Amino acid sequence: MKSEELLDMDFPGGIFHSGQLMAGKHSPAGVRRQLDRWVKTGRIIRLRRGVYMLSKPSGGRAHPFLVANRLSIPSYVSLQSALSYHGMIPEYVSVTTSITTGRPEELETAVGRFLFRRKGEL
Repeated sequence: MKSEELLDMDFPGGIFHSGQLMAGKHSPAGVRRQLDRWVKTGRIIRLRRGVYMLSKPSGGRAHPFLVANRLSIPSYVSLQSALSYHGMIPEYVSVTTSITTGRPEELETAVGRFLFRRKGEL
């Protein structure tokens, strides 16, 4: 796969999963090697295993809420992040907090910090 092919694909916010590229005619091993090369050259940013973002997406930088929803599926942005976004609290929120049914975790990426919690762990 060539970088031009990747740039021609329409990914919301420039974020994509490696599985989206492996679904085509290319070999999975070849796609993984190419993704590693693009990360090393700075064409894409690796957010976590299997989740990547174009370094220069055509629509600009992806919103942190979109990134959070792509990092942990299923999840939804909640708590302080949502309250701050809607102007309900005056404080600055430095981490995007989401509720998930998956494993709770905290991720530090090139585009920000993301905290994933389960509903009962609040």
